[in-house]
Amino acid sequence: MKAILFFLAASTGIIFAQDASAPNEKDSAIAISQELKALIDAPTLSDTQWNNVDAEIDGYQKQFGVSPQTTNNVVLLRKSELKLADSLNNPEKYDALVQKLSHDPVPEVAALVARIVELKSKPLDLKFTAVDGRAVDLSALRGKVVLIDFWATWCGPCVGEVPNVVSTYQKYHDQGFEIVGISLDEDKDALQSFTASKGMTWPQYFDGQGWKNAISSSFEIHSIPAMWLVNKQGMLVTMDGRNDLEGQVAKLVTAP
Repeated sequence: MKAILFFLAASTGIIFAQDASAPNEKDSAIAISQELKALIDAPTLSDTQWNNVDAEIDGYQKQFGVSPQTTNNVVLLRKSELKLADSLNNPEKYDALVQKLSHDPVPEVAALVARIVELKSKPLDLKFTAVDGRAVDLSALRGKVVLIDFWATWCGPCVGEVPNVVSTYQKYHDQGFEIVGISLDEDKDALQSFTASKGMTWPQYFDGQGWKNAISSSFEIHSIPAMWLVNKQGMLVTMDGRNDLEGQVAKLVTAP
């Protein structure tokens, strides 16, 4: 069995699984993921840039053929591409990509798209007992805007987002903004110490399983931070809450 390493692509802010025995695949996937990250963070995106990155993923898929590692990387890259489309606030581009990927020759990509479409088709279902004993039920939070934050204390990009998440929570909590954390930590004491020190007073799910976390696995979370925003009706509106979190929350809390 090939050794699988969790690799942090430099400056991408994405942690994902990589096969150490396939450097060409790895380097190509990292290069495309870095480009996607840069485009997500860019203030504007031209049609040429959009078409180019889509073509690069198509090319990667064709170049390396069918293998477990290629499939894994293609799914992760397509997931980032969907995140990019989600960040554009352009329904036409997003819907066109969803339509294309729903017929992708990689079955796992088509399944990913079907899962995303399903998640956005009805109120999100999430219920758990937090590490501090609080009961969390997303259905009880209807009428509020909710950030579901998949993260871990060992994830540098996640920790880098904490000040922004805390400040957004403090600014909009009284207007109906809530946060629930899904921690991929394995050390309960470290998690609780960190959240207490950073003023992260919202409930956290913890089962000590790391990447095998029951909730993140059920939602097929393969990279963190993953920040999902749910509107007042309980509908998942974006899987990219990280991009201008405060601006997105401001719009959602004032929406009907």
